[in-house]
Amino acid sequence: MNCERGVTASVALVDPAYANFPPYSVTLGPEVADLCEMAGYAPDPEQRLALDAMFALAPDGVKPAAFEFATIAARQNMKTGLLKMAALGWLFVTDQELIVWSAQEMDTTREAFRDLAILIQNCPPLAERLAPGPTNGIMSGNGKEMIELAPSDACPDGQRIKFKARTTSGGRGLSGDKVILDEAFALKSDHMGALMPTLSTRPEAQIVYGSSAARPESDVLRALVERGRSKDPGPRSRFGYLEFCAPEGVCEDDECTHFPGYPGCAMDKREYVQMANPAAGRRISWEYLEAERQSLPPGEYGRERLGWHDKPDVAEGPLIPPELWAGLEDRESTPVDPVSFGVYVNRDRTQAAIGVAAYRSDGLVHVGIVPAAQGKTVESLPGTGWIPDRVRELSERWKPCATVIDDKSAAASLITAIEESGVEVVTTTATDMAKACGNFYEFVTEKKLRHVGSPHLAASVAAGRRRDLMDSWAWDRKDRSSDITQLVAVTLALHGLIEHGRPVTVEVWEPLWT
Repeated sequence: MNCERGVTASVALVDPAYANFPPYSVTLGPEVADLCEMAGYAPDPEQRLALDAMFALAPDGVKPAAFEFATIAARQNMKTGLLKMAALGWLFVTDQELIVWSAQEMDTTREAFRDLAILIQNCPPLAERLAPGPTNGIMSGNGKEMIELAPSDACPDGQRIKFKARTTSGGRGLSGDKVILDEAFALKSDHMGALMPTLSTRPEAQIVYGSSAARPESDVLRALVERGRSKDPGPRSRFGYLEFCAPEGVCEDDECTHFPGYPGCAMDKREYVQMANPAAGRRISWEYLEAERQSLPPGEYGRERLGWHDKPDVAEGPLIPPELWAGLEDRESTPVDPVSFGVYVNRDRTQAAIGVAAYRSDGLVHVGIVPAAQGKTVESLPGTGWIPDRVRELSERWKPCATVIDDKSAAASLITAIEESGVEVVTTTATDMAKACGNFYEFVTEKKLRHVGSPHLAASVAAGRRRDLMDSWAWDRKDRSSDITQLVAVTLALHGLIEHGRPVTVEVWEPLWT
């Protein structure tokens, strides 16, 4: 009895940029591919290549040739599908007792669980092996998603695949015969330090990584990429590596900005997009990719579609280099409706600032610091008592889309007084603040904002350092040797503009500093 077979187009293999596998002579990959095809989930040529290496056997005929296997590809191309195929192979071909599937977000993990459960349930030869009982082998809810198979001669205690989201210390709960680490760009060294020792007593242990390109904080993935690309077999040992990406530095102009339509930009050439996206022209239409190119910032498109890994943040020096900030200066920069204000007071209450962010007529964003008093040029006054009245004046005059205060900052003590003056305040949580910092950094690095060249704001931006959170970052406000008051103020203002403002009309405002 066969399941409905998937329809496989006759397509050629897209050659990977890197394919380094431990040597092998025997593999169960074709058997796993046949199983997946029977389940209506036929592998692409690139996935077959990966399955052959992943299910290759060591000379003893028992252990996998690769203890670790990493697949790096652009999103929606092959990696998540490959991980599902591998899970089917471990359950129904090699009869593994315990498989653990992990991703950074529970939503992603839950989607993988749902898809795999449907694949099994819709294929009678596979469904009949599900464990009997009230749940029929499919258990879900409260982070306890699991698929369980009935006991068999190969596994008298049955088989299970568990689905978990990772936490900082979550590596200890990920141990199994086979461990899938999806979204490997978010892996932390704590995860690996907790996981690796737990596999030492499992003779057939295997770790499989799936990911898109590395982000600045992706230290674990970046180390995997370095090992996988190495031509020296030593660092690879029992490490299998498959990566699809476009070469970097191939734009015709060395000064290419990567914006859509820039002459000779690699991002606009199909041959390079194809190298990083095997599914282009198959499951992903070229029309969609072209629309995505127009919509995504160049840095995002380069990472997610061409497989260009972000460089790690350099600990020494400012996060935003002075020359980068200076390059965004426009002394004629003029904001248009709507505007947003951000209020910040440093920990010692010795410095305060009101930042402004607004769209410009060209679609870029204007940021700056509002004078502390109408008709003056001074950007701050002693103490904090001047802030509520000044915020009220600004609100009455400019009708902002948001006035933002971080509820964990010293400025939070001013919220009551500001609201009593008739101004509605938007507060930020730690999560919001991390998002705000990330957005500000992106707008700067992608050159999507402008400023009029205030030396005080420039000094504050140059003082900005990052403080790592669990899986994000925010400006380091604990460093008393650096004054980032104005930087945080404009960061909050930009957050308010992004979250609450829309450039409905293009009405030029009188400069705020006059």
